[in-house]
Amino acid sequence: MHRALCELLVAGVLLGSGQAAAAPPTTYRQEVVVAGSPFQGVHGLVVDGKGHLLASNLLGQSVHSVDLKSGAVSTLVGPPLGGADDVTLGPDGSVYWTGYFSGRLMRRTPQGKTRVIADDLPGLNSLAFRGDGRLYVTQLGRADALWEVDPRGNKKPKQILANPGFLNGFEFGPDDRLYGPLLLKRQVVRLDVDSGKIDVVADGFAMPTAVNFDARREHLYVVDAATGELVRVRVATGAKEVVARLPTGLDNLALGPDDKVYVSNMVDNDIRVVDPADGSVRTLVAARLTVPAGLAVAPDDADEQLYVADVYALRRVGGRDGKIHQTTRVLSTPMVFPMQVSLGARHVVLSSAYLGSLQVLDRATGQILRTIANTNGVQGALELADGTLLVAEASTGRLVRVDTSEPPKTTVLTEGLKGPVGLVADTEAAEPRVYVTEVRSGRVTRVRLADGARRTVAKGLRAPEGIARLPDGGLVVAEVGRKRLVRIDPTSGRSAVIAGGLPIGMPESEGLPPGYVPTGVAVGRSGTIYVSSDIESALYRFVPVP
Repeated sequence: MHRALCELLVAGVLLGSGQAAAAPPTTYRQEVVVAGSPFQGVHGLVVDGKGHLLASNLLGQSVHSVDLKSGAVSTLVGPPLGGADDVTLGPDGSVYWTGYFSGRLMRRTPQGKTRVIADDLPGLNSLAFRGDGRLYVTQLGRADALWEVDPRGNKKPKQILANPGFLNGFEFGPDDRLYGPLLLKRQVVRLDVDSGKIDVVADGFAMPTAVNFDARREHLYVVDAATGELVRVRVATGAKEVVARLPTGLDNLALGPDDKVYVSNMVDNDIRVVDPADGSVRTLVAARLTVPAGLAVAPDDADEQLYVADVYALRRVGGRDGKIHQTTRVLSTPMVFPMQVSLGARHVVLSSAYLGSLQVLDRATGQILRTIANTNGVQGALELADGTLLVAEASTGRLVRVDTSEPPKTTVLTEGLKGPVGLVADTEAAEPRVYVTEVRSGRVTRVRLADGARRTVAKGLRAPEGIARLPDGGLVVAEVGRKRLVRIDPTSGRSAVIAGGLPIGMPESEGLPPGYVPTGVAVGRSGTIYVSSDIESALYRFVPVP
């Protein structure tokens, strides 16, 4: 866990030469709101036979090793090479993992040499070895296919099957057939990779995501992400039995040497162990948040309840006590991987560059009222007084308005921005405006809502992302490229550092929009500044000291 100074002084530390501080020096006390986790969403699992579990961490761009007894987590491959959706071991002990966003299949030899053995396979997802050493991988989401890949990377991949129906976490059986779930068909199937013939083993699942054989190879254990069930299927008959009920969001599983079932949960960011003999469950690696990104807090909320876009869930967290009061989860609901969040009088607005969508929720009930597709790298999104949404498109460099009609009509407010990410509005000004951070140009830009006219407020920043307004009208920005929090005077552009050395700003991953997992910033009515940490999956606050 990152250990910052308990008190951070702003005493005229400047961003640009010749600039004065944006405000009188202020003392802030840095505190932890929610402690961190080793993962940013845990996915594929495999037992290494040496007392450890290998776990893949897609958004954290890492492959980890977990001690089966203690739950201690260490990093085997760090960012940016380790962006893994699934992981397995080869016959020679090499570790293989799939890069969902990069489209690359990676191999790390027992000697520690890492290389790309296949690329240009967007949506690369699951992988497994057949008994004879042949390696197979699937594409899912960004494509839908099964491939055979040379484990040493000397030959080009060969497509085995197109459009099987989103084949996810699979394993080969004693008959050399591939067994795995088809997400789109809600089935577990048996596939002959030589002939392409598919037989249904069991069906009637809600969202089966992975299977593994038991020690006798007579049963398959299946995890269902939508129901949270661990199901045992008798291969010969297809008979199903629920072994344990866990929280929704299950992603993968592995069988340990003690016949226990290790299950990953991408929503809760944890790994649990199920004893199939009695269905008992214990936690091996725990977490409270998954990938905290965008933050919002109502300006009139004395309790400073934070809305956290936690990528795999929308969570409400007590800004003062760190308690998680409410969770709306992906997979088991229509929520689509929230990365940014803002609050209106009656609505919560979410945006997701992950699956390219905007969502409007009823603030009182959490009901999803609208889902609007947008594949332009949507980042910050605000609801204006008339119900119109103002949206930053990081990939196109535009700010657009989305009206309330169905289907919605989109108009461009301004364009030519360099990776717009964070938005904060000042609608009480004589000329209502919005401030936007540009992660590529290092600017904070003011855009007039009436006509889209814009003016540079501050420049020379390095990868600014989250932005919020202080009670006195000043701006606070997460400058992730320098791992610090800065205050900017919106009139003069004068800037000062509030805190440095923060655990923010994971390396960018190839093929993702600018500011992909944004660092969120929010300010409560007390003047307390809240910041999300993508590196630690934690939340911090900076409390003004009188």
